[in-house]
Amino acid sequence: MNKDLSAEQVTLNTEIARNAVKQYNFNSVKLEFIKHLENTTFKLSAEQGNFLVRVYCGLQNTVQDIESEAKIIEYLSSCNYYTYQKPIYNNSNNFVSIGEASGISKPVSILSWIGSPIVGNNVNNISLFEKLGKLIAHIHNELADWQKPVDFHRPTFDVGNLIGKNGAFGYANLAYKYFDRETISLFDSVYQGLIDFEAVAVKGNNFGIIHGDLHLNNVILHQNNLVPIDFDDSGYGYYIYDLAVILANYWGIPEYSEIRTNLVKGYRSIGQLSSEIENQLSLFIAARYIFIALYFAGKSQKEATFRQTASEYIPSYIAKLENIISFI
Repeated sequence: MNKDLSAEQVTLNTEIARNAVKQYNFNSVKLEFIKHLENTTFKLSAEQGNFLVRVYCGLQNTVQDIESEAKIIEYLSSCNYYTYQKPIYNNSNNFVSIGEASGISKPVSILSWIGSPIVGNNVNNISLFEKLGKLIAHIHNELADWQKPVDFHRPTFDVGNLIGKNGAFGYANLAYKYFDRETISLFDSVYQGLIDFEAVAVKGNNFGIIHGDLHLNNVILHQNNLVPIDFDDSGYGYYIYDLAVILANYWGIPEYSEIRTNLVKGYRSIGQLSSEIENQLSLFIAARYIFIALYFAGKSQKEATFRQTASEYIPSYIAKLENIISFI
């Protein structure tokens, strides 16, 4: 990522965050920068405690979508089974505030702070994946029973919106020109596989609201319990995709089979997953690789600050795609 341009974005988003925080009843405020990737995040320290501030930067981040994301987390928190970073209402009784700086406005949300470490993808305790499978099934089950608000809106990750021309949160339309014909041919074969899957798969118990990005860098280990974070990619999709997101990080390593076995075992302990659907995990892992490649490529076409990051990461995802394609 271009350091100068990135620094400019962080400076701008810091001012946007400061102005948004004024729309809450916080006292003695201090902001501490955390990171700048898809969004820019800060730790907010105040008399009322610590909080997470997030300035949204993506194409998909409309106010309605972010409000809906917050309502997902609020509902899951009310189920009192797992811990979540709870969204905080502003003075207007909304979850989303609009921060402005230098004539630019962006949506901002604030969540409760959990001061425990991220699990991270380098896991030595493989039994943790059984717990993770249970967590994912719990999220799917609870949200399947939830009566959504009338103004609820989150994206749908069908084939076209996953890796088609409208895929990767709209970045795919910019991304396809980035890749050569051979790579596009790989994308097309996976796309056709998903089309064939959709033609025979019954949505029913296989489709609903998913997290969309629940790898172990989005899980906190708090008091020996798993805490899912960052529902920014949540939406309607096939439940198997949430499992594929995790497994995509481990495809090709010696522990992959054991990780998959534990993950599926945990999921099936409280959720439904047929053998026929499980057999499509490789297809959805491949789709995950394409989704990320399209996202990086498309975002790099739109934002100069992202070009170095894209050039560093895209080749590894294409290599993984080439490796898994024969297993589909």
